[in-house]
Amino acid sequence: MVLLPQRGMLLHGATVVRDGRAHIFFGRSGAGKSTVASLSPQGTVLTDEISLLRYSQGCWQAHGTPFWGEFRAAGTNLLFPVAGLYLLNQAHDDRVESLSVKEALRALLPCVLFFATESRAHETLLRTLMSLTQEVPCHRLHFRRSAEFWKVIAA
Repeated sequence: MVLLPQRGMLLHGATVVRDGRAHIFFGRSGAGKSTVASLSPQGTVLTDEISLLRYSQGCWQAHGTPFWGEFRAAGTNLLFPVAGLYLLNQAHDDRVESLSVKEALRALLPCVLFFATESRAHETLLRTLMSLTQEVPCHRLHFRRSAEFWKVIAA
């Protein structure tokens, strides 16, 4: 609730930093968040369990958090501009598909940690998510359990 008025939220996802920009990988439990973290270069994982996103300094930023899952790495208390959001889908090949705002919202909503019951808070969250999905590229990442997935993100 503290983040909501600041255009922020907690998302069940892993954040990996490449070239000074954050890539947020999200999805249901078992989708591959910790796998993506483990396949990423050492020192690039900001978090593997809960990502903090907030609009600040004129753009969406990902912040380090103390929340860790299987990866159990020591996070850093830094922030990085968000390059993209990636809904995880384990597959036999590596490819990226763009998501529409509607598809992105549908995928993100179950992954947001949100416990308020007031309708005003729900409206604020929806406005915040709309802003996020309109301002940050949202994708579905089909990936094999291999670090090769970075090639389709960099493309």
